[in-house]
Amino acid sequence: MNTFSRIKTLAAATLLACAAAPALAADLVPIKFSLNSSISADAAPYLLALERGYFKQAGLDVTIDASSGSGEAVTRVASGVYQMGSADFATLVEFAGRQPAVSPKAVLVVYDRAPQAVISLAAANIKKPADLVGKTVGGGTTDGPARLFPALLASAGVSKDAVKWRQVSPQIRDSMLLTKQVDAVVGNDYTTWFNLKPRGLKPEDVNILEYADFGLDVYSNSIIASQAMLKDDPDAVKRFVAAAMKGWQDAIADPQAAAKTLTNRDKLIDGPLEAERLAWVLDHKVKTPHALKYGIGSIDPQRMEKNIATVAESFGLPSVPSVATVYDGRFAPGK
Repeated sequence: MNTFSRIKTLAAATLLACAAAPALAADLVPIKFSLNSSISADAAPYLLALERGYFKQAGLDVTIDASSGSGEAVTRVASGVYQMGSADFATLVEFAGRQPAVSPKAVLVVYDRAPQAVISLAAANIKKPADLVGKTVGGGTTDGPARLFPALLASAGVSKDAVKWRQVSPQIRDSMLLTKQVDAVVGNDYTTWFNLKPRGLKPEDVNILEYADFGLDVYSNSIIASQAMLKDDPDAVKRFVAAAMKGWQDAIADPQAAAKTLTNRDKLIDGPLEAERLAWVLDHKVKTPHALKYGIGSIDPQRMEKNIATVAESFGLPSVPSVATVYDGRFAPGK
């Protein structure tokens, strides 16, 4: 039995135990879950778990909401308005370095490879971070790629003042790149590339500089939980993770079915494109060699410690959070 099959079996067993004694609606534990973006491909596995009743089988009443980015997702969970969410790991570390007393913790790392990237048209000839000097780069405010961009520059030895930053909303960011109002944009590679592809661009028409290839091989999208939730009801967190992982396993088995959950929410979403985007995410960010060997959610403590130190130094954090401050390993595979 391969690693993914074992994880699927464990998740199914957890849900089966919950389903053996079905709870009344009034007995379901309410959990508000914040996505780290708008409704798009990386939300599909959670929506699939919701539609197929996995959360309810686990005794949970889950509500899933979009957000403007990882910064908002982390803040929502820290405030207690949301109990759990999906957020970029580096954004979580930054928050923990400034507000450790209320910072949420990652309970499962889903993306073993970071999706943050600098994307430009090939004509701009931007092939490494140093090529950004004198260029105008567009990005958001609360999303992970924008918040981590200064860390990329610092890691590459590029002065932040040497690059012109233009704050733009994610909704118009990629259009501004196409119309050459900016020389490059920062975003998740699977977001920007699949936004550009329907406009007729081919892979050779763009340059994608992945942060992970330039000193920032940082864990990325993770399931996070509030400190209160981890303290008061860790069993509910465990059941949420099991149900969510069943959604991810179903998405791996059938990306098109997972993508359909997006069009069920918004008829204007391009289902086939989102299915292609999701398959790309799974192949490039989730099913890495490490995850294939040890399971989705398995982490290397030394790598995580190094990630934290890199983010803390790059962001100039007042303190360097410990692994225990930002990560609760009780919910990883095999626990």
